[in-house]
Formats: sequence, structure tokens, C-alpha cells
Amino acid sequence: MTALTPLIPLPLASAGVVYVFNQSDGFAKVIIILLLVFSIQAWTIMVDKATSLRGKRRKDRNFLNDFRDTQSPLDMALSSRHTSGPMVEVYQSGVNEIITLLDLSDREVIRFGHEHRLPRPLSAYEVDRVRSAMERTVSSQINDLERRLPILGTTVTISPFLGLLGTVWGVMMAFAGMAQAGRPDISAMAPGVSGALLTTVVGLIVAIPSVVGFNLLNSATRQAITAMDNFVDDFVSMLRLRNTED
Repeated sequence: MTALTPLIPLPLASAGVVYVFNQSDGFAKVIIILLLVFSIQAWTIMVDKATSLRGKRRKDRNFLNDFRDTQSPLDMALSSRHTSGPMVEVYQSGVNEIITLLDLSDREVIRFGHEHRLPRPLSAYEVDRVRSAMERTVSSQINDLERRLPILGTTVTISPFLGLLGTVWGVMMAFAGMAQAGRPDISAMAPGVSGALLTTVVGLIVAIPSVVGFNLLNSATRQAITAMDNFVDDFVSMLRLRNTED
């Protein structure tokens, strides 16, 4: 069976796009170039954020697997200093607050970590201080996770409108050309109409991948934030449980 031949061969389509761009007026060209800049920026953000989120998710998963085997909040106090990740930062902020409240040295942290206990139970006020410290770190991590996402969201929003602006401008120029010619001449209308259609196509080409990437990245960010919030609750619950046992 022979392969199906495309209705419009790729070289012909490319040549047509170049021809239409060359025939467009300066305003349409500016819009098309601006949309291409937005596209490059959007793809850069999507690739960078996807890679970053994947790495952070892997680090968080590894940390949680180790944390589930602990019996005391101080068990990983020192070992976690040699690792990184959003969840580790949240854990370290809580542990550092405990160490400050109990005025512990590194040697004491190691000893009580091996004994899987705290030197004394924490009061309700001290537990709230630990939670507040961890929640501040969660807020800082949220800012890092959401960094540059508003730029991507702006690209998603503005690209179709730029394409629409180019479309309206091109159609307006097409009718102006027809009016100047004094008759419905296709040669007078063609440059404006073709430029209008090109800006529409470019606007959609920029907007469609951007909105898909934005939704996926936003969903992954929400999941990471939920995981950190759940970890804070689990950590504080562990503190209260240890206080009850003591």
C-alpha cells in the first residue's frame, strides 16, 4: 500500500507561509514576531519547570520513604542536612525550631535521635511555633514552585488576542485595499486576508501548547503543595504523639 500524499506538501506550505509573511504589512509582521518570542519564552519555561518539578518530586519521594521509617522528629535531623528538596527544607525548619526551643547541641541531637525521643515534651505553644516555622517554609517553597508560572499564564491569555488583533487588522486592510482599487479585486484583498489568517494560525500555535503545559505544570505544583501541607500535619502529629507517650 502506498503512503498517502499530504494535500499540501511541506515545502510548498513552508514557502506559502514565507510568502504570506513577506506580503503582510509591518503591523502584522510585528504581531507575528511578538508571538514567536512568546512561543520561545513559553517553551523555555515549560521545559525548565517540568525538569525542575520532576527532580523535586523525586527528592521528596525519597525523603518521605526514609521519614516513614523514623520514630522521632530528631531521627533525621543531621542526615537531612546533606540532602535537598522542598520537603527536606520544610522538615529542617521544623527540626531547627525544636533544637532552638530545647537548646540542643549537635551531640545531643545525635543522642536523642538514636534514642528516638525528645529531651522533654513540648508545650502546646512550642508545637504551634514549630508548625508556624514549617508553614513559613512551605510558603517560601510555594513561591519557588510557582515562579514564572504567571508569565506562562500571561502567554496563554494574550496569544489568542494578539492573533485576533492581527486578524482584525488584516481584514481591515483588505477592505481598505479593495476600496482603494474601486472594485472587489482579489489581488487587492489577498495580502491583507492572508496576513490576517497567518496571525490567527500563529496565535493558536502559541496558545494551544502553552495552555496544555500551563495546566499540567499547575496541577503538578498543586500536588507538591498538598504533599508539603500533609507533611506538616504528619510532623506535628508525631510531635503531639511523642508528647502523649512521654
